[in-house]
Amino acid sequence: MNSRERFLKTMTFSAPDRPACADYHYYDSTRERWEREGLPKGADLDEYFGYDFNPFRWQVQADIGALPRQKAEVLEETGDYKVIREGDGQVVRILKNEPPPAMPQWLRYPLASREDWGAFKRRLDPDRPGRLPPDLGRLPPAAQRSRPLGLWAGGAYGYMRNWWGVEQLSLLFYDDPALIEEMMEVQTHLYATIFDRVIAARVELDWVMFWEDMAYKTGPLVSPDLYRRFCMPFYRTMMERVRRAGVPVVMLDSDGCIESLIPFWLDEGIFVMHPMEVASGMDVAAARRRYGRRIAFFGGIDKRALAGTRDDIRREVLPKLKACADGGFIAACDHAIPPDVSFDNFRYFRDLIREWRG
Repeated sequence: MNSRERFLKTMTFSAPDRPACADYHYYDSTRERWEREGLPKGADLDEYFGYDFNPFRWQVQADIGALPRQKAEVLEETGDYKVIREGDGQVVRILKNEPPPAMPQWLRYPLASREDWGAFKRRLDPDRPGRLPPDLGRLPPAAQRSRPLGLWAGGAYGYMRNWWGVEQLSLLFYDDPALIEEMMEVQTHLYATIFDRVIAARVELDWVMFWEDMAYKTGPLVSPDLYRRFCMPFYRTMMERVRRAGVPVVMLDSDGCIESLIPFWLDEGIFVMHPMEVASGMDVAAARRRYGRRIAFFGGIDKRALAGTRDDIRREVLPKLKACADGGFIAACDHAIPPDVSFDNFRYFRDLIREWRG
């Protein structure tokens, strides 16, 4: 059984030869530590750990951002930090001596007024050059692929938050709901058109992933009522297309506590939740008990436990593997793996999963 088959059977509660495995390695600082601790320098981590799924590499390379991008520019630099205007127009302060996962400080967002939006929305035209790769029509059919291929299919709240910032966007839901609706229409047209063009090119998708990042430690950044009213029409439009295209695995990526929104997504057919952030109270075992096989997961393992002892890792991992023994679970870190996780601990974590699952 190849990785594509294994991924599909795992996420759809079928019978793979073994459950699919995956994780993702986002931080250069983590790799640098691991290479000091024994990881072969320059190793392909997907191959090294035998992963079956990587949504950041094995995807249709569609550009759903604001185009054209501006050239990034350093506006200020000291011995401690840089102030940078990035390609989408946001201005951030980045500490020099604290690499990611340290977060930048946002000083200014791309949008601050309706006038800004008028110019910005023209950059969200799906006909802008560079949206889709030139080799789109030459991608191999599903039967000839050994790895799962998918598409990041946009999102409703998260991108607007990036354009305005949480505070300003929160006010707009009350002060200018017509603008929220207009932005949602523009986003829906962009993402739906890109999806349609991928399908029209006869690309057989194994998965789609929606991106939100719209929650914090104890709940969503917008109330469930507002989310249902303004954001769920986007998902209804997109999921009509996804179902029509026969895409078997539909995922949603959001950090934070998403518990109050999960029923909305499940009702539309979005059934894989990622990354199920433990520090925000998300628990794959509890969610499986509540929703049964309606829900599946990619993630769910507390990254803080991976920085502890082997006993900490076992206490975190084994109960979740047992709770999801019937499938629908790719056990992975609940976000990118931070540099306080040693190479030895991470190998133990991966070996523990293999040992438990045979």
